[in-house]
Amino acid sequence: MRRKIKFEWEVPEEVFKEKLWKDEKEAVREIKRSTILDLVRRHKISLRRGAELLGITYRKFLDLMGEHRIPVFDYEKGWLDKELKNFPAFHEK
Repeated sequence: MRRKIKFEWEVPEEVFKEKLWKDEKEAVREIKRSTILDLVRRHKISLRRGAELLGITYRKFLDLMGEHRIPVFDYEKGWLDKELKNFPAFHEK
């Protein structure tokens, strides 16, 4: 089942004069894409779910993330040091 959400945003005419979007349809597509990318970036939805919501392939979604400089792998600080402790030979060098 799907639910349609209506969103209204009053945008000054100057925004369209600045050529941010060529028309309202493009603005809606970009806002939707930006929202989904942000949800993925904040770990609210998975990468596959993001691709599905945009109706594109997983591979194209990964490319889109790259275009927007959103990392596919988002490790927490100190992760590498914890992992390297599991490799004693690494510390002997």
